[in-house]
Amino acid sequence: MRKIFCVFVSIILLLVAAGCKKQPENSVATQQAPPQTVPVAAISPEVDEAAKKLLTEYFSLLYTAPSVDVYTESSRTGKLPDSITQFISERTLQEGNGNPEIGIHLPRHISINGMSITGYDLVLVGEQGVPDITSGFVGMNGENLLYFCKILTKVNALPDDIFLECYEQQDDNSFIRRKELPNAQMDGMRVEVRYDVELENNSGDLKIYRAIESNFKPGLKNRLFILNNESITRLPYLDLTKTSDDTYLYPEEGELYEKEKAVIENYFMNLPVLDRERMNLLSHKWDQGLQGVKEYWDTLKITKNSEGTADLIHLDQNFAVNYPYDSLPLRFDMEKIKGIQNVVVTPHPAYSEKIKWYFASFEAQVQKTNGITDEDYIYRYDYLVKLSTEFGSVIIEKVKLNEYHIVHQ
Repeated sequence: MRKIFCVFVSIILLLVAAGCKKQPENSVATQQAPPQTVPVAAISPEVDEAAKKLLTEYFSLLYTAPSVDVYTESSRTGKLPDSITQFISERTLQEGNGNPEIGIHLPRHISINGMSITGYDLVLVGEQGVPDITSGFVGMNGENLLYFCKILTKVNALPDDIFLECYEQQDDNSFIRRKELPNAQMDGMRVEVRYDVELENNSGDLKIYRAIESNFKPGLKNRLFILNNESITRLPYLDLTKTSDDTYLYPEEGELYEKEKAVIENYFMNLPVLDRERMNLLSHKWDQGLQGVKEYWDTLKITKNSEGTADLIHLDQNFAVNYPYDSLPLRFDMEKIKGIQNVVVTPHPAYSEKIKWYFASFEAQVQKTNGITDEDYIYRYDYLVKLSTEFGSVIIEKVKLNEYHIVHQ
């Protein structure tokens, strides 16, 4: 009996060992082969350069029209403007010109963030003022070249409700202007417009076969719908990118920012003159009204820049709302501010051509009064500041203190 049992155990062990030897083979056999990457077809540098040159010229022409209105009839009928036909392939012109579904999409009215676009203008980069148009090769469609294009533009826009008062919506969702546009309500924004482009390449002669909005909705009525805005993105109005030599990539925007930043910095650097005694005097003048506050601040040179040549603020009957007493940095338990440093001024995301909001922060060395003992602390202040050019120069229209706290003693 013992022999039979031993033989049985031996057989089991042999079977298990055989199974273990086969396991790696089964494991390898069940592993999936790694996915094969399909390489993007290559084109010569010369063809790529020619294609990018063509696209830059095309979009530069397309986006320098004075108003979207000049393209409205072409978008409705599909009849392309004569100014761009030189860039379009013969096949597209012969088969599509005059058809609203032609694959050449023109600038149109688009609503984004509650503002309706009425016109586009190209953003220029560098000292030479080159249009900021980026085109990247993405592949082939048969013999045709596929490109993805991004165009940076500054747009004129009206609030949606004002836009609808000036334009009449048509059955195909296009808009016909019926009234003069109110410049006072017009504002400027920075947007990126994206296109998918297909180029025909006939022995080196490149022409546009198709240039359509990225993520577009098929059908003219759907595409012209004013809330169809998936092909554009609103960007910060000021691009403060710097080059390797510490100059602004967009010089005009850098110059504007430096000018506006100086006004904000100058104002806050003037405020340490308001010590505890002067704050007490100011509180009484605040209750008296505009004239008393204006005369006192003029005397302390708070309202002028460091050279005394330009106003930093404009005090009027709304002074208590625009420059609240509680937004002044010296608080009730502070004796005086000994100095301000590390001022940081950053455009607010809502900054536009006319709505000039900034975040401003700084650190201040503060002498506090605790009983008989005076102590110095470092405080950090965070403000929201709105600028205006209504009076012919850049001034601070509104100031709001968001928060302040001790950094260290």
